[in-house]
This record gives sequence, structure tokens and C-alpha cells, in this order.
Amino acid sequence: MTAKNLPKKHPSLKVEVLIIRKFAGIFVSILTPFNEKNEIDYETIKSQIEFLIGKGVHGIVTCGVNGEFSSLTLNERKKVIKTTVNAVKGRVPVIAGAYSNSYKEAIDLVNYAEQCGATAALIMRPFFFRKPTDEGVFNYFYNILEQVNKFPIFLCNLPIYKPLELKPEIIENLLQKYNNIVGIKDLSNQTEIILKYAGMFEELSVFVGSDRAIYNGLNAGTDGAISALGNILPEFPLRIYNTYQAGNTDKAWIEQESLIGIRAVLQKFPLRAAQKFLLSKITGRESFVRPPLRNLTTEERENLLIILNEFGLQFQEEITV
Repeated sequence: MTAKNLPKKHPSLKVEVLIIRKFAGIFVSILTPFNEKNEIDYETIKSQIEFLIGKGVHGIVTCGVNGEFSSLTLNERKKVIKTTVNAVKGRVPVIAGAYSNSYKEAIDLVNYAEQCGATAALIMRPFFFRKPTDEGVFNYFYNILEQVNKFPIFLCNLPIYKPLELKPEIIENLLQKYNNIVGIKDLSNQTEIILKYAGMFEELSVFVGSDRAIYNGLNAGTDGAISALGNILPEFPLRIYNTYQAGNTDKAWIEQESLIGIRAVLQKFPLRAAQKFLLSKITGRESFVRPPLRNLTTEERENLLIILNEFGLQFQEEITV
């Protein structure tokens, strides 16, 4: 089944999207680097952004899941958003994560992102409550969107954690009322769900949130991906996207298989810590994770470099602050 075989969006759904230009391409959900004292290394944020933009990524997502947002205080998240926007300097879109259990805190973060000059904000249903009703979930978004109905908003679907699933019916109801919802990030890694979102919400920018699903997403009609591994290997998701867009789908699938293989290697280690270690090799500045995550041991660092070298991947300093 292809995206065009799916039923079109609900006939009663009439939306005039706030932003004319759709978001598309490979966006990278940037890491939040910490120093040995567990303090945020803002200079390395600037450094990694220069690295990513230099590689040609189409956009940046800051304070997302990959950025350890739940390990940051509210003030830290604001400073990371501001640092990111200032470092990007308008060269690519910046989507600011505004995830929170508190709708009031989410409003605060969205408003701050807008004031700083971010392009859009990303919100998802509260992640602490186990079984809120559909009405409760709708009301959570309603209370946010009533206050931030002029700034572009992405919604996040995270069904791999059942309490964070965002049902299409809820999105439809929100779209009937708010025209500043411009996109969806789907982390399901399930072709059936990706097809559903791409088919139902053609007027929105639909992104997959898994490096393993970039090809399947494009094949289903999505607009691109929000990548985690793009932090350290941006050329890999970019090759999948660019090759697919050029019409060479067979080669794009080969590129996807290559990225899946690398991800499988990294998952043999604490994944976030492995990314931080490799980021250190690129920027020339040590980068660590905050508890409860743990950093790689010396042995793990050595083994990771050996295994990646067997894949023909050698990490070396490419940019310094």
C-alpha cells in the first residue's frame, strides 16, 4: 500500500496553515553537551551547530528527547534554546522542544522560543500521567494552543511508550480549531502509523523521528526526518534523503541499511553516552551525560572506536570553538 491509496483527510477538516512553506529535509535533534562537572557546555553547542550546518542539514531541533531535556531545569532549557537560535543565525529553521507535564510550563517555553526567534516549537502529551482520558489529553493541548495560537507548533507522537501515543482523532479535532499546528513528529517506527499520518495530514509537515525509518517515511509520503545519529554522522541521513529525492530509491534503501547497521553497533553501548563521546572526537571538547545516564568506560570508548573503524568510520576533530 502506498500513501496515495489511503483515504484523504476528513472532509470537514478545513485548515489554513499559518506557515505557507512546509518544513522538509533532515533536521537534527541536537545533543546537550555537559562538562565533567555536569554543567552545560554552551560553547560546544555553538560548535556542533557549525558542524551540522556545514554538513548541510536542513534544520535543528533543540531541547528534544535526544537533548536530555528532562535532565535540564527550566532556566537551562531556555538558555539552551537561546544559545541555539543565536548560533544558527537564521541559516536553517530551529524547532524548540517544549515538552512538559505542566501545560503552563509548556506555554512558558513556547513563548520564550518565539521571543528568542525560534521557527517553531514541539510539544507532546504529558509523560508522567499513565492513563489520561482522550478528553484530558485534548484539554492539555487546548490550554496550550489557546495561549500560543500564532506561533508554529509541531505535535509529537511517541507510541512506543503507550501513554504518549497521540491519536489521529485528537489531532483532527485540534486542527479544526487551530491553524498554527504545522507539523507532526512520529516516533512509532511503524510503517502503518507513518502511512496513516502522511495520508491524513497532507497539509502538515510530517517527520519520522527514527533514523531506522527515514526511507520508509519518505516512501510513505513524509517530508523528512528528525535524526539523532545526525549529530555525529549527518552525511548518512542526508544521503538517504537526497538520494531518494533524486529518484534513486534503490540506492536510498542501501544507504538506509547502512545507517541501520551503524545504529545497531552504537546500541551495543549506552547510546546517548556513545553519541556524546563521538561528538567529543568531532568538536575537540569532552562531552558527558547527566545522571541517571552514565558515560562510557575507557574500555567501551576504545571498543567503540575499533568497531566503527571496521565500518570505515574514523572520528577526528573537525571543528573547534
